[in-house]
Amino acid sequence: MKLILADYIASLKEDRELDALIEETLRENGFEILFGPQKGVRQYGVDICAIGKDPDDNKKKLFLITVKQGNLDRKNWQGGNQALEPSLREIISVYIRNNISPAHKRLPIVIVIAHNGINEAAIQQNWAGFQKDFPKYSFDIWQLETIVSMVYDSMLNEKVFSESARELLRKVIVNLYNPEYDLSDYSLLIDDVLASNSKIKSTSAKENLKIFHKIKLILAIVFNYCKREEDSMLAIKAGELTILKVWDRYWESGILSDPSLMEVFIGLLFQKNQINQFYLSRLLPVCEIEDGFGKYCSNPVTYNSVVYSHFGQIALCGLESVTLQALFGKDSPELGDILESYSKAAVNGLLRIFENNEIITGPDTDDRMIEINLAFTLLYLFGRGEDIQKMIEDYLESMAEAIVLMKTFPEYGNSLEKVAEFRATPELREADASNSSSLLSCLMEWIAVLDAPSLYARALIYLNSVFKDVNLMLWFPEKETESVMFRRRAVPETGYTLTELSFPDDYQKFKDGVFSDFLYNSQECSFGYFRTGFWPIGLISCLHYRTYVSPYYWRRFIKNFSELQS
Repeated sequence: MKLILADYIASLKEDRELDALIEETLRENGFEILFGPQKGVRQYGVDICAIGKDPDDNKKKLFLITVKQGNLDRKNWQGGNQALEPSLREIISVYIRNNISPAHKRLPIVIVIAHNGINEAAIQQNWAGFQKDFPKYSFDIWQLETIVSMVYDSMLNEKVFSESARELLRKVIVNLYNPEYDLSDYSLLIDDVLASNSKIKSTSAKENLKIFHKIKLILAIVFNYCKREEDSMLAIKAGELTILKVWDRYWESGILSDPSLMEVFIGLLFQKNQINQFYLSRLLPVCEIEDGFGKYCSNPVTYNSVVYSHFGQIALCGLESVTLQALFGKDSPELGDILESYSKAAVNGLLRIFENNEIITGPDTDDRMIEINLAFTLLYLFGRGEDIQKMIEDYLESMAEAIVLMKTFPEYGNSLEKVAEFRATPELREADASNSSSLLSCLMEWIAVLDAPSLYARALIYLNSVFKDVNLMLWFPEKETESVMFRRRAVPETGYTLTELSFPDDYQKFKDGVFSDFLYNSQECSFGYFRTGFWPIGLISCLHYRTYVSPYYWRRFIKNFSELQS
């Protein structure tokens, strides 16, 4: 375990990675953090200021910590703008003299250099001489092995991290080289950590915080190894699993009402967003290339699956940034601008992937309505209604051509094996007369969201001719869906499906009907992730476990100016 930790900690950057880990570790050891790293604020050499007991003598002291990346060598000691010796002198001459509050003036002071490398012998004399110049203060160096021991003792030792959890983490690390890895060990690992105290309601807030911090550390380690393997999708899936399991465990028990726990959970959401940006940095350039996602695909079924996988994932990354911006952007305009730029990049990625991969207009399975809904939602939030209309037109035309010319239609059972059989043997598709579709119903309802009567008229032509034998369906969640959807696929185990849907010739009658059903049939609006504003968590569940997106997600956008509005 210490080897895994050392490997991870040695790879951390100084800003917002190594300093954040040290800050969390100090909290785990009972330290009071007076302030941590702050971007854009001059801190006179001090990255972390904390009060706690010195393990050497068990006395309460004030720790002034400066954090650096890499080895402690001559270059870090005296060379460059970020050299340590000038920073240490600034701590003594400026920070200690002017910035320590009266309440802490009497505490003994320990000045600490924390870095994730080794102490090179070349600076030992410099370090010894510097300490002699300031005998009034205590000094210490926390090098890589020191920090590893601190993290291990507080988060991963035998008392707080079971042997089974250790074994599972080792298995996860070993398997991350394999792009086809199903993360089953990672799922069991998170379950093991969450089950470390099964009586959640009786567990103290401090113990729950420790569980949160352990989970964040595990995800960070896994993400670090995924970056080395250049596998952004495995990192994304690990992040999704983590969010879903933590939400399921803590939301249901009401524990997230505790502000300190909610703060750490929000930190977990931002950690997932960091993974999202790593993913987007690798995938968005591919979106600009014609048939870019088909380069290594040996057949159309694989190509279709790969394109939709990234179509949905890019959309979800954008939606997560949209939500974080809505929740925290007002308090931090700079953060809001950064998150908005992430979302806009995702929007552009969706448009380019649709434009450059023609195969996307022919969805292979009915559950591609999940990815399509995620993409439409993000595009709609950024005012790209015309682009959505064009996409719907392309879908209708392509699906109509496929059913007429090739006897193929999005497979309602969502079996890629069956799709492959139909492509290889068209006679099988022709013999299979069980055409049902939620995807087509969803496209029709998005026309109401866009308020596009002319598009509705064209769509009706397809419905009444090429698609006249298709059983149009829509799935709706029920109360018990919320207790299932974060653990596994909620369809058909929960909820209900309306079948044999029909669409009237009159557009306003159609729109009023959809809006009326929205007003009186929106069970999911009471689900926790909607009530708290974290609505993308439901979409993470849909994409991860392949549960159909509930109509509430798109119906809430309908702008109705009829009598029903009152």
